[in-house]
Amino acid sequence: MQNSVSIYLEFEQKMKLMVFASLAVIVLGQHLNTHELQQLVDAGFVSLDVNPKDNLLEYDELVTLFNQKDVDGDGLLSMTEFQAHVGADFLFAEPLFNNYDVNKDQKLSVQEFVDNAYHAMNTNGDTQVTRHEFDHYYTQLLHHLNQHHG
Repeated sequence: MQNSVSIYLEFEQKMKLMVFASLAVIVLGQHLNTHELQQLVDAGFVSLDVNPKDNLLEYDELVTLFNQKDVDGDGLLSMTEFQAHVGADFLFAEPLFNNYDVNKDQKLSVQEFVDNAYHAMNTNGDTQVTRHEFDHYYTQLLHHLNQHHG
């Protein structure tokens, strides 16, 4: 009978192998399926809909979040600040950053990160982005990035 330390070490080895295999699939260019993209979009909406948590995104809510992520207070998000926002291991961090960085200066302004995306999402032109509008915009965007950068 194995003791608990050897069982743990065996489990740890298997987990490392699974993580390595998962990373290898990503590195080799395996594209995410529609369900996986939808899960990313859902997680994104939940993380943005914070005040109030009402299944709607208001412009001010997104600006407040932008300002919170701008840790050095320069009014811009660097790649490092952006990665802290989306998660350093987020598969699409760099292509998404580059998509937002319209002027290609390696910094995201409120105009680039909030205004442009907010207006593209807000298809009916009211003062809030619905879950449906958000899902549609980001599913299309991540699908595009997945096909070209995944």
